[in-house]
Amino acid sequence: EMLGNRMRLSRRSLPPLPSTSSTSSTSRPLTRRHITVANRVASATSAGDAAKVWREVNAMAAQPGMTNMGQGYPDYAGSKIAREAASKALSDPSLNQYSAQIGLEKLRVEISRFYERFHKSKYDHNSEIVVTTSGQEALACIMQAFLNPGDEVIIFEPFYPFLLGAIRLSGATPKAVRLRSPDFEFTQDDLYSVLTNKTKAIIVNSPHNPTGHVLSAKELDMLVKFCNKNDLLALSDEVYENAVFPGREHVRLADMPGMRDRTITVSSGGKLFSLTGWRVAWATGPEALMSSLAYAHTNITYCAPAPLQAGIAAALAAESGDFTVEEDDGRKWRIRDLFAGNFELLSSALRQGAGLKICEAQGGYFLVAETDGMRDVDFCRKLAQEKGVVCTPLSPFYLNMQPEDTCKLVRFTICKSRSYIEEACRKIRRETKI
Repeated sequence: EMLGNRMRLSRRSLPPLPSTSSTSSTSRPLTRRHITVANRVASATSAGDAAKVWREVNAMAAQPGMTNMGQGYPDYAGSKIAREAASKALSDPSLNQYSAQIGLEKLRVEISRFYERFHKSKYDHNSEIVVTTSGQEALACIMQAFLNPGDEVIIFEPFYPFLLGAIRLSGATPKAVRLRSPDFEFTQDDLYSVLTNKTKAIIVNSPHNPTGHVLSAKELDMLVKFCNKNDLLALSDEVYENAVFPGREHVRLADMPGMRDRTITVSSGGKLFSLTGWRVAWATGPEALMSSLAYAHTNITYCAPAPLQAGIAAALAAESGDFTVEEDDGRKWRIRDLFAGNFELLSSALRQGAGLKICEAQGGYFLVAETDGMRDVDFCRKLAQEKGVVCTPLSPFYLNMQPEDTCKLVRFTICKSRSYIEEACRKIRRETKI
């Protein structure tokens, strides 16, 4: 989520080469044709104004007195067990060196035990689990391992923005199914509307970033039939698996009939234990797929940080399934209860203080709301100026947002302490009207 500034490079943006006083008769002088941006990078970074929007949001959030509700990272400490185990690992010489490329064995064993314990899913820790340096790296490795130029990949928009770059850098083409507010559900017709003879894969995210939609039993059944009938690779991004609100349960796509051998699931220790800066994640899937993913991973980051892997392993081993967190004031919460309560509190404040229509969610890190007609970017500016609260416009989360499709959706984070959300709500309820 910490997107920062992003440079846009093209052939025209490169500065002139410096002149030299003399040139060897045997050397070939450098010209600009030798120093150009790769076509795949130029293509991936040229679409839309997402970078400009993100820079503005980050700049607003950095202003004094602003409450940043735009970026999805917790403000509380995260798993104490993981932090203490990682600290202890720093004193172990063997854990300050490279781990195996596919991950520290102890972590892979605990990942295998975790999914068998809570989902009855079995993965061999030696051949069906690859630990990566973040969920983002796992996504990038999957794209590099399985997609070719000309392949098409089905995604659901709005989508996690960095997904687009990972697809385009592989040379593949994204094809978007648009999820529409307020429920963000899809139909079978939606799936088949983007299917072609070039379609190779589909990417699913549940709970969904940014909408918080959790796949229903009907949607899961549609996906299973669609993937099996059309022989598609399924990439299931389940990094928010422990943040499904009470009353719903997380169902793994890979556990559905006929899906295990065609599904790679991405999960995140950083998300599970509220340690997003650790960048420790993993992918699970059948050996026939994971060996290729492991090769791509080895050639991108080689391995994740070993001491942090040790910390996540300890937290997984001790986890009861509640994923309890503690605030600075001593209040303790199950993650799902904390986030669901934050969603309700924030929903009420946004209706009363900002006149927004709330899109219901069933889990995840975020709340999406719809303005009464104001463009998303304009609303974000006004909210920051008049309430001192920063949110994120949703227009960068779409593949092809046309002028006539003026985006009126904005995103707020709910993965914060209750005290942080309460302060944001106080600001939003101020008498100043948006």
